[in-house]
Amino acid sequence: MLLAPMNDAEEPAHNPRMHQGGKLSFRGRVQDHADDPGDFLVLGGKNPPTLDELVPAGHDAIEIEIGPGKGAFVLARTEASPRTFVLGIEAATGYASIAATKLRQSGRTNGRLLVDNGKLYLADRVPEGALAAVHVYFPDPWPKRRHKGRRFFTDDVPLVIAGALRDGGFLYVATDNAAYAGQVARVMGSATDFVRDEDEEQRVRALGAGHAFSPTNFERKYIEEGRTIRRYAFRRLPR
Repeated sequence: MLLAPMNDAEEPAHNPRMHQGGKLSFRGRVQDHADDPGDFLVLGGKNPPTLDELVPAGHDAIEIEIGPGKGAFVLARTEASPRTFVLGIEAATGYASIAATKLRQSGRTNGRLLVDNGKLYLADRVPEGALAAVHVYFPDPWPKRRHKGRRFFTDDVPLVIAGALRDGGFLYVATDNAAYAGQVARVMGSATDFVRDEDEEQRVRALGAGHAFSPTNFERKYIEEGRTIRRYAFRRLPR
């Protein structure tokens, strides 16, 4: 059963699941024009719905994108794989609202946008082995030393993702930040539950948009700027 979105007024002023610092106010507002997201946007609040509550029956696979922004990849993925349900988990309500509106307008029903903390959601709302893939594209590198603990790829994340992924499932990552790429390689490369799969990296890139890595708004921007983009696929080893 899908849950209706909460009203903006219902969202708690202080949500312990979310980082309060560094959130720009324009990213926090739900759109107020006619093109509203409807029930394609769910505000998680202090007690977000579980994955089972969000995903209707009848899909072959479930995937989550952490930090989908305005939803370019979620839109492409739901089109490319109509039997896959794609949940985008975005911390910025305004961006999630834009993405959810685009998804509603597309007419596709195999996706939703949820406002919540992505790492916490994987840890406490996703059943073990429920996901076929986790996508994390251009995560905020939080370059200031005092903010590094807010990065997604901290030392605890491999265990969280390993719990959520089914055997043989994939974590797909892309970043333009060389230092953060090094951290991703270190954290995931030392995880006993994962192995980097360079054949998979090449395979999904050859498939084109909507399979992994592409498209995202950041990718388009960084390619135009000539930045080096590093892409990784980590396969979940059998339990």
